[in-house]
Amino acid sequence: MRNGILFLLLSTFARVAGAQTITAGSIPGPPYSAFPPGVIITIVDLSAPANGAGSMTSATFLWQTAPCPAAAKIKFFRRFGTTLQFLAERGPFDVNATTQTVTLSPPVPVEAGDLVGVARVSACGGPLTEAPPGAAGSPGTGFFSGDVTSSVSLNSSTTIPAVRAAVQATGPALVGGAAAKVVPVVISGPGQLGSFFRTALQAHNPGVFPLNGSFVFHRQGFAGSSADASLTYTLLSGQTIYFADVVAAMGQSGVGSLDVVPSSGTATPIVSVRVYNDAGSLGTSGFTEEARRVSDALAAGARAVLLGPFDNLAFRFNVGVRTLESGATINVTLRDSSGLPVKTLTRTYPANFFAQVDAAAFLDNTAFGPNHTITVEVAAGSLFVYGVTADNRTNDPSYQEAQRIP
Repeated sequence: MRNGILFLLLSTFARVAGAQTITAGSIPGPPYSAFPPGVIITIVDLSAPANGAGSMTSATFLWQTAPCPAAAKIKFFRRFGTTLQFLAERGPFDVNATTQTVTLSPPVPVEAGDLVGVARVSACGGPLTEAPPGAAGSPGTGFFSGDVTSSVSLNSSTTIPAVRAAVQATGPALVGGAAAKVVPVVISGPGQLGSFFRTALQAHNPGVFPLNGSFVFHRQGFAGSSADASLTYTLLSGQTIYFADVVAAMGQSGVGSLDVVPSSGTATPIVSVRVYNDAGSLGTSGFTEEARRVSDALAAGARAVLLGPFDNLAFRFNVGVRTLESGATINVTLRDSSGLPVKTLTRTYPANFFAQVDAAAFLDNTAFGPNHTITVEVAAGSLFVYGVTADNRTNDPSYQEAQRIP
């Protein structure tokens, strides 16, 4: 009985929490201090990280003077030890008042623990900071010279302990309807050279309380929408469910990607899929993927590389991308086996978009030779990038997620 009441209370709390607003940063009270005028700077609040996952839709910051046209940018970072991974920026914004609120469009997806900052990108005015009572010993604020647009080390900053940047971002918390995890590629249907691929899925609930949600299929070549096919799941504590072909179970076919969407909150099952060529009585061959957390995606400033096949006659190679809520712009470099650049290009994708094409098409019909590599640098937004190699003799596929470059 007690367990039932506890579960009811926790479920109710989860529903209420799902409707709450998340924040990152703070607007402390006066008195305030300003940075030296004129120079371009970026400050990052280290003391008040995001208190939940969601999408930041607005930001408020204090400015030394107004008006200041096109003077401020809002920036977001994810901290890994002393490294601040650059996630996104919005602006520049006009500063029309010393307390300025701006709309972040498109919204910026964040995870709990992400940081907000503000940059001065003109000689007019500047951001304010304050050392509130009781802040002694807090992480304070990181101060960087210049307009930071890539990942940086706190070792290259001037850290100001116990001082908070007067900037705060807000937005809705992650609730049902937003992906918490992504399986970059799933398929059900015929492939090249007589192959026929399916996607088996297992989902496991390792927790104490039931998990509810849905698997959502995003078809290739289209941005995700509320009309996309889905399949609901309910998992009791310790339970595992299985679909022999999850795409077909939704009444769908073809290539796409799969979202794991919780009904409320952020808790999701452990999900493993196997994409395999079904050769009937001759058996199967394939590869395994795990559902990846949204926070695992390549974000702005990240670099990653795909290694092409060592034999282009025996193997074929496809490249796939799956963007998240803010879409993505990537700079692509093709290098030959000696490391010399062969082709550079830029690609921009809309939000929640999936596409998988052969390597030559991904590279604007550029020949893709043995041991060639594809380097991807994320200029904006976030996405997953992967490569699939298939044996032209057996149709045996293998999967590689683009490997991050430090």
